[in-house]
Amino acid sequence: MNYSVQVFADQLRAARKKKGLSQRALSAKIGIAQSHISKLEQGLIDFQLSTFIEMARALDLEPVLVSREHLTAVEAIQKFPRGTKQIPAYQLDEEDEDD
Repeated sequence: MNYSVQVFADQLRAARKKKGLSQRALSAKIGIAQSHISKLEQGLIDFQLSTFIEMARALDLEPVLVSREHLTAVEAIQKFPRGTKQIPAYQLDEEDEDD
């Protein structure tokens, strides 16, 4: 399996677990056999695009294409969700503030 496909499989598995869904519950929700979901998550078979989108949406995810030019910005937003306190990389010393 292609590495990038396994990354998607891992992310869908993590999202499923975060929502507290078993493979069987997700299977019932989207109408795909539990064994098929298991094989997808293990990387034993490739996703069909329609299956990937259906699984993602059932897990409250929305697959979108992002241009490489904007990818860094999107990744930064994902690391610091709304309401996350961001700590500056550096702080001025008290003596530097007087300048």
